[in-house]
Amino acid sequence: MLDIVKAEDYLARIRADVDECEALFRDLLINVTRFFRDREHFELLREIVIEPLVRKYGDQPTGELRVWIPGCSSGEEAYSIAMMIADEADRQEVRPIVQIFATDIDDRMLNIARSGRYPPAALADMPDNMREKFTVVAGESVAVSPRIMEMVRFSHHSLIKDAPFSKLDFVSCRNLLIYFGERLQQLVIPLLHYSIVEGGYLFLGPSETIGRFDNLFEPVDQKARIFRRLEGRGNYPVELHSSAPPRGRFQRAQARLREATPKGEADIAVKRLLERYSPAAMVVDMHGDMEASYGRLSRYFEFPGIQAGPSSAASLARPGLREILLPLIRQSQSERSRVVARDVEVVSDFGKQAINVIADPLPDGQVLLVFRDVAPFRPGEDDELTDMGPSDGQVQILEDELRIARHRLRTTVEELETVNEELKSSNEEMMSMNEELQSTNEELTTVNDELKSKVDQLTVANADLKNFFDSTQLAVVVLDADLKIRSYTEAAENLFPFQDGDRGRGLDEMTANFSGKKYLEDARAVIAGHPAIERQVTTPDGDIYLLRVMPYRAMDGNVEGATLVFTDITAAKELARELAQERERLGLALEVAGIGVWEYFVEEDRVHLDHHSERLLYAHGEDEYAVSEIIQRIHPEDRGEVEASLRRAIAGESDYDMTYRIMSDDGDTRTLRGMGRMVEGSDPKAMIGVLFDITRDVEALAMRELMLREMNHRVKNLFAIIGGLVGLAARETDKADELATTLRDRIAALGRAHSLTNDHGEDRPGTLHALISATLEPYADHPKLTIDGPEIAVETAALSSLALILHESATNSVKYGALGDRNGSLSIQWAENDDAGVTVTWHEKVTERRNRAEAEGFGSTLVAASARQIGATLDQQSDEGAYTLTLSIPPGSRRQD
Repeated sequence: MLDIVKAEDYLARIRADVDECEALFRDLLINVTRFFRDREHFELLREIVIEPLVRKYGDQPTGELRVWIPGCSSGEEAYSIAMMIADEADRQEVRPIVQIFATDIDDRMLNIARSGRYPPAALADMPDNMREKFTVVAGESVAVSPRIMEMVRFSHHSLIKDAPFSKLDFVSCRNLLIYFGERLQQLVIPLLHYSIVEGGYLFLGPSETIGRFDNLFEPVDQKARIFRRLEGRGNYPVELHSSAPPRGRFQRAQARLREATPKGEADIAVKRLLERYSPAAMVVDMHGDMEASYGRLSRYFEFPGIQAGPSSAASLARPGLREILLPLIRQSQSERSRVVARDVEVVSDFGKQAINVIADPLPDGQVLLVFRDVAPFRPGEDDELTDMGPSDGQVQILEDELRIARHRLRTTVEELETVNEELKSSNEEMMSMNEELQSTNEELTTVNDELKSKVDQLTVANADLKNFFDSTQLAVVVLDADLKIRSYTEAAENLFPFQDGDRGRGLDEMTANFSGKKYLEDARAVIAGHPAIERQVTTPDGDIYLLRVMPYRAMDGNVEGATLVFTDITAAKELARELAQERERLGLALEVAGIGVWEYFVEEDRVHLDHHSERLLYAHGEDEYAVSEIIQRIHPEDRGEVEASLRRAIAGESDYDMTYRIMSDDGDTRTLRGMGRMVEGSDPKAMIGVLFDITRDVEALAMRELMLREMNHRVKNLFAIIGGLVGLAARETDKADELATTLRDRIAALGRAHSLTNDHGEDRPGTLHALISATLEPYADHPKLTIDGPEIAVETAALSSLALILHESATNSVKYGALGDRNGSLSIQWAENDDAGVTVTWHEKVTERRNRAEAEGFGSTLVAASARQIGATLDQQSDEGAYTLTLSIPPGSRRQD
C-alpha cells in the first residue's frame, strides 16, 4: 500500500507521519468481544459473585458496589455485567449504589461504547428476558436502556501505564492477559491484587490464569476462571513513567558519562567498577533464584562447573550464609525495605569471613543482595600444613601492594557510599513522588465523584426537559452560529422534514412547511445581538404558529446560536376571533344601554372604571380611583347602606345590589343602580359589577305616584269647590235659571284652569299674567280680588309646575282663605328681581277665622314638589287674619324673547 520495502524505511515513516503511526496502533489493537461471551461462565459469575455482592450492598444505604472492566473494547462485556447486576437487584428488590468503570486505550471503541448502540446480531447470546428488559429498538440498531448506561463510566486508561483503580469489589479482566508476555503478567496481576478489596473477585478469560501468584488469589471456580483475593500484601510494582530529567549528582554524572563516552567503553567501565571496586552483589527473584551477579562471589557461594535451569541462591551459599539467606529475602519482600544481617560468618575450606548481608527490594519484585566484608579473613588451622619461611623482599612488595589496594579500596568504598547516598536520596524522592501520586489519585477520585454527581444531575435535567417537551408538544429547533442544526424536538418534524442524520446540516437546506424565509433572517439577527424576535407563520393547512427566535447562550453568557420555538396558536387565534366578536357585541349592547362596567380590587382598595362608569359617577377620566373617593360622591342618606352592602358582598354573604343617588361637584344629582359579585379564586381579591342610570325611571315613577295622588286630591278638591260654588250661587240668587247659568260659567272657568296642569293642553298661555288670570277666572266675580304685575313670559317647561302651585293656592283659598270669604281680600302681585328672577306675592286677608293648618297635607307636598321641579322657592307666613305666600321663580323659568 505504501510501496515501502525495507523495515528501516517504514520505521522512519511512522516516526515522521503521525497518521500512519495512529493507523499502525489501530491495526495492532485487538477488539474481539460480545455480549455474554461464554454464557455458561456468566451464569456461574452471577451465582458466585453478583448475587452475594448485590445482597451485601443492597442493605447498605451508603456503600457502593465498585466494578472495573479493563480492556472493555466497545463495551459489550461492561453492559453485560451491568445488566446482570440490575436484574439481580430487581430480583432481590433492592437498589444498591453501583459504580462500574470500563476502560480501554482505543478512543474509537470507547465512543461506540458510550453511544450504547449495536446491531441486532450482537445480541445473539443475550438472554431473552434481559434483551426485552434492558434494550430498546432504535431504528436499524438496538440501544442499551438509559438505566444500564447510567451505571457504566467509560474512560481512557492504560492498565500497564496508568495508576490502577482502588477499593474494587470485582474486576473482570477477560481475554486481555493472553496478549501480555510473562513480564507484563507479573506486573499486572499484583496490580489487580492491589486494586481489589480483601475478599473481592477476579474474573479471567477461559485461556487465562493467575500463574504462580497463588499467594495472591485462590480459585473459586477454576473452570469459569473466578478467583477470590487473599489477604496480605503482595509485591506491587512501582514504575512511574515520567519525562522529568534525572535528579542528583549521581544521575548528572551518569548523564555526562553517557554523553562523553561511547556506549561500549561506558559498559566496560561500569563492569570493571562493579567487579573490582564495588562489593559483591547478586539479584534474586521472589523465590530466591539467581537472576544476575556482580563482583566476586566465590568467597560466599559454591558454583558448580555445569548447571542447568535456574539456581537457588540458598543452595549455592556457603555454610553460615546459607541459613540466613532465605529468611533475609522474605523479610525484605514482606516489609518492602532494606534489611541487613550483620556479622555473618561464611565458612569455606580455607577459613572464615565475617560479612554484612544487605537485602534491598527492587520495584519489579526482585531483591538485590549486597555482601560487605566487615573483618579480615581468618584462615583455618590445619596440622598437616607447614608455614613458608619469611622473605623480606617479597613481603615488602606484598605489603606495598596491600597498602595501595587498601587505599584504592577505601576510595572505592567512599565513592560507593556516595553513590549509595545518592541512591538513597533518589529513593526518597521516588517515595515522595509516590505519595504525590497517591494524593493525586485521591483528588481524581473526588473529582470523579463530583463528576458523577453532575452527570446524575444532568441526566435528571435531560429527563425533565424531555418530559417537558413531550407534554407541551413544543416545536423547538436549536441552531449553532452557522445556522446548522444542533438538536430539535419531535414536534418540529411537523414543520421541517427532519431525519435522524440531519443534525449538523444547515437549516437553510431544509424546506419549511410554511412560506417565507424570514425565520433565517431573524436567526442571523438574533445571533448578531438583536433581542428576541416574534412573528406568526401559517402552514398550507391553515395552522397558525407563533415563532419566537431567541439567542442560544453558553454558560459564559456568549451567544453561540439561536433557538426557534414554534407554538401552535391556531385554536387560540380562533378563540380570540370569537372573543373579539363577542366583545364587540357586548360593547355595542353596553353602549346602547348606557351600562358602565367596574372592577373593585378589595385588598388594594381601588376601583377600575370604564368610560361609561366614569360619566355616571362624575369621575375625571383617571381610569382608577380610590374607593373612598367614589363613596364620598354618594348622597349622605344612601352612603351607609352602600358601604354595608359592599361589606356583605366581600364577606360572601350576598351579591352587591344597591340603588343610590350620586352628586356632582356642581350639585347635580342622578340616581344609579349598581350590581356586583366577587370573582372566585381571583388574586388579588376582586369584585366585578355593572352600573346604570335609573334617574328617569325613578323620576317617572315618582311623578306617576305624585300625579295619581294629585289626581285624587284634585277630584276631592273639585267636589269641594263645586259645592262651594253652588253654595255661593244659591246665596246670590233665588232663580233657578240664573243659578244654572252662574254655575255653568264658573264650572267652565274651573275646567279651563284645570287644563293648565296638562302638558298636552291647547291654548297654553305664555305669560305669567295670563297664567294667573286663567287660574283665578272661576273666582273673577270676587269683589276684592286684585291681580297686578308686568308682562313676563314663562318657559313652557315651567307652566305646569306654576299652574299646579297657583291652582293649589286658589283651591286652599276657596276652602280656607279669602276666596271663600265674601268679605275677605286677595292680592296677587309680581315683580322682577335683581338676578332676572321673578318674585310673586300671594296675600290674603279674612274676616272670619278658618283653620288652615288642619288642612295641610298632600296639597302642601304637591306645591313643594312643583317648586323643586323648576328650582323655585316658597315662603309662607300666616296669622289669625292674614296669609302670605312668596314664590321666587328662578331666571331659568323665564322665556327670553
